[in-house]
Amino acid sequence: MEETNRGISHQRGATLRLGEITVAMSVAIATGLGVGMAALAMDAVWLSPPPLEIGTVEGARILLGSVTGGVITVAVFGLWVRTVVVGIMSANFSPRTLLIFLDDRFQRNLLACMSAGVVASMVILLGMPSDEQAAAPLISTILAVLIALAALVGVLLAIQHATRSLALPELVSRLAEDVLRVLERHPKARVKLTRVPPPLSEPITVLAPGTGWITGIDTDRMRKALPVGGIVHLRCRFGEFVTPRRCIALVCLAEADTKADLSAVAESVKLARTRSPDMDLVFAVSLLVDVGTFALEARSDTSTAHEVMVHLEFVLAEIIFRGLPRLHDEDTDGRRVYDESGWDAVDLVKLCTERLRESAARDPERARHLIQMLHRIREVAEDCEETAVISEVESQVEMVLALATTNNMLSRERQRLEREAKAVVRGNSASSSAQSK
Repeated sequence: MEETNRGISHQRGATLRLGEITVAMSVAIATGLGVGMAALAMDAVWLSPPPLEIGTVEGARILLGSVTGGVITVAVFGLWVRTVVVGIMSANFSPRTLLIFLDDRFQRNLLACMSAGVVASMVILLGMPSDEQAAAPLISTILAVLIALAALVGVLLAIQHATRSLALPELVSRLAEDVLRVLERHPKARVKLTRVPPPLSEPITVLAPGTGWITGIDTDRMRKALPVGGIVHLRCRFGEFVTPRRCIALVCLAEADTKADLSAVAESVKLARTRSPDMDLVFAVSLLVDVGTFALEARSDTSTAHEVMVHLEFVLAEIIFRGLPRLHDEDTDGRRVYDESGWDAVDLVKLCTERLRESAARDPERARHLIQMLHRIREVAEDCEETAVISEVESQVEMVLALATTNNMLSRERQRLEREAKAVVRGNSASSSAQSK
């Protein structure tokens, strides 16, 4: 078992974000303690006896007990509202998309504030004078009332936030923003190559260090594990699932009597048990496409699919504009790393379009939206002189038209699609397919 799981690291940015929860709760407890003790100190030093009697200590104890129980009830209610939201959305989206609704920073902060109120109430309750008939501490009692009112406001905020999170545009926009955040963290190009030489005749095969999803590739460590003149040809990329029998790299040595640290080369590939949209660009894009495909296939929800296509167009345009540089690397001693399997803009355009293409081609409106998305992607590719992306876009448009024919789309609707396609293909491909029909 240890050998099978060797090399699997805990996934950073996990869905439950236990680190953030721990920090939020620690801050809440400290804040509650501080506020409660400060209120008791002010009553004891400055307002003893209180200038205004608003009740007895006995009544204040009853009030504080009610406030504590009420705040706990409100916190549980907030969690219940979130559960209801997830239950409602389960009929609309795939399970892994539902994890987004569970990863809610607002909900964590609201629970932290409720916890601070509970702690403050308990501190004041325990610090009350022992004389039940004495006048209630003024500041502490007023603070308890304010905590109760804040809890009521928290209920309203929880309901409002849960209702707003049900909006599909909010979900789609959030997924698109997640993609851009991952894109910002993508490694920058170190070495730009126009051609990668093939491996030597007898390369050394490096197997994966364990079983899991690739979440990182440390080219610095990989390069330092080589002797002078050594070369690594990567055979893996981010977001792939590998096993200990999978070849992840080929090592070529300049001289036969030198050795490379193959273990260090293998361990330079970081693995995790599950994929994370915080670290995996392709997975983040796939979550956005999931919403579109699920809307098209399960519910024929054209509006949601259009929302997805508009945001997907923006995301892919940004990827084309910024580029996805390969992880090529080298140093002054001739140690080199060639990334031959990394993702590029062509791969992502193909991945997204292939998953949407078949479902979209069943309906004229959906197919038009998809072709319009590809048209705008082509315009960005032309501005960036990405000829490979342009070729892929043209190929995908032709396949959409072919699928529309296979699905027996009405002739008039098919002609409208062809007019849309001509602006993308910029040639005779669309018209020639119409003549063949």
